[in-house]
Amino acid sequence: MKIGVVVVNRNDGYKDFERGLIHFKSMLDTFDEVTYIDWNSPDKSFLWEIQDQLPKTNKLKHFIIPPSAVSQIIPYPDAQKCNEGISRNIGIRRSNCDWIVSTNLDIIPPKREDLLNLIKTLNSNTFYTISRREAPKEIIYKHGHQNWKELREELYNTIPERHFPAKVTPNDHYSLINCCGDFQLAHKNVWFTIKGFEENMIYSCFIDTNAQKKAVIENCGLQVLYNPPLFHMEHTPYSVNEKGERIKTKEFHNSTIQNVNNDVYRFVEVFNQTENTNDWGLNNVEIEFEVF
Repeated sequence: MKIGVVVVNRNDGYKDFERGLIHFKSMLDTFDEVTYIDWNSPDKSFLWEIQDQLPKTNKLKHFIIPPSAVSQIIPYPDAQKCNEGISRNIGIRRSNCDWIVSTNLDIIPPKREDLLNLIKTLNSNTFYTISRREAPKEIIYKHGHQNWKELREELYNTIPERHFPAKVTPNDHYSLINCCGDFQLAHKNVWFTIKGFEENMIYSCFIDTNAQKKAVIENCGLQVLYNPPLFHMEHTPYSVNEKGERIKTKEFHNSTIQNVNNDVYRFVEVFNQTENTNDWGLNNVEIEFEVF
């Protein structure tokens, strides 16, 4: 049994390299395959900025989707600059693993033995989301990426479970928890049954809730878990400027510009069937990647 993880990011200054190093080092320790999709970075890939400080494991698959390609894939200037649906689907569709996690660049995953022990108890026809726990900035930077295992150990021993129920529409019975997309886990067969994330959701928000509703529509189970522990590394909130760029709130607090969100009514409240084609994840396109 192999377990893999898919993570997407844009190198636009929002996610700092210290937390990125903690993320990748812990992911490489937990998973058999780590797939990183660098989407629409204005300059070089986030991974290229830090690769010399990462262990060489031959487990890290690196895809780059540059702005020139993004403008052809999503020809809408107001679309989310760091796309979630298509980008994650690229990684899910090309994974070589039995169980696949979709997560974010600010997450520290469970220890490998804990995740393996959990998977042994899971149903291969159920879509799972595990509730994150909060990792305060002072603990993160006290240890740093060079002592990431000590950081994880302190978090394991001090941060309690996070029970935070959520709904995004009146009849949303699918979100289960706030930030349900921070660690979504399912067997590869489930991801393929639901055809991954909805690729017409080209704006922000609700894509993870939609995926969980798709699992229910396709007669898969849906369950929230609170263990094993995994942690969200605290960071500054952000706004979006006129160019669609993410700007830290303290630097952009006077702006009235709001990010464009996906239509929550269309994609959650009344959604009843995927709009993805059989080529979801750009399966009809050969995409080169490198392995570290």
